[in-house]
Amino acid sequence: MRRTALWLAALGAVLVFALPGAAEAQNTRSWVSGTGNDAQPCSRTQPCLTFGGAFAKTNAGGEINCLDSADFGVVSITRAVTIDCTGVEAAVEGVNVNAGATDVVTLRGLDFDGQGISANGAVFLNGAALHIENCVFRDYNGASEGFGIAFTPNASAELFVSDTVLTHNGSAFDGGAILVRAQVGDVTKAVFNRVDAQDNFFGFKAQGTGSSGAVINMTIRDSVSAGNRSNGIVGTTSAGGAAIVMMIDRSTSSHNAAGFGVIADGPETTIRIGNMSIAGNINGVGVSNGGVLQSY
Repeated sequence: MRRTALWLAALGAVLVFALPGAAEAQNTRSWVSGTGNDAQPCSRTQPCLTFGGAFAKTNAGGEINCLDSADFGVVSITRAVTIDCTGVEAAVEGVNVNAGATDVVTLRGLDFDGQGISANGAVFLNGAALHIENCVFRDYNGASEGFGIAFTPNASAELFVSDTVLTHNGSAFDGGAILVRAQVGDVTKAVFNRVDAQDNFFGFKAQGTGSSGAVINMTIRDSVSAGNRSNGIVGTTSAGGAAIVMMIDRSTSSHNAAGFGVIADGPETTIRIGNMSIAGNINGVGVSNGGVLQSY
């Protein structure tokens, strides 16, 4: 009787694992390759072909790495993950982050290329934080408003960008390198270190119009905004919109073809600058509609 019971228990366990709906094992670390296949397990010896295929098989908080140089498509991120392709030319058309409230996403060593077709490069809608390191964003001008990085969270969130270049983003009338925007009542934080915004429409843009009770805290350090077709660095809001508090330190805004090197627009905008080089712009610095610009 005891043997029969043990045999039935073992058979039950086998049947549980054989059921069609049984959960598949996920990877802590997944791999992609230009010669991979998304039907494979995304291991180092059997890599996937795209970031989307690898993300589907990666645990929350896991990591995706590149074995070789290739174009890895687009990916929608819904949970915490790191995509790190440092040392490999890893092309990606776009990344959309719509993750959980506590999820942190890191993008490192990626070559974002909109090819003049895609509207935005990295788009952030939901999550706790987005880290972008050692990346390139170019040619996101396939819409009336295209940005290399569009950080527009639906709740309080943080953006950290370092050692990154953004070039030729935005249309002939709008868009640009970086957009930071807050929703009603939220606190958005953005920190930029060693970031170059060159030959875009706008360079760095913080926008708080219509976001009552919100706050945008933004820091730009050791960075360059140059050769853009409109303002190099701008904070713009409206009466009753988000409060924008921006600090710019040890940075350059130069040779921007229209607008200002730095401009504080709107009664809720305060920009503080120090140790800056501002030269060759149509207008150097300015304020409008009650904005405040302070230099020390």
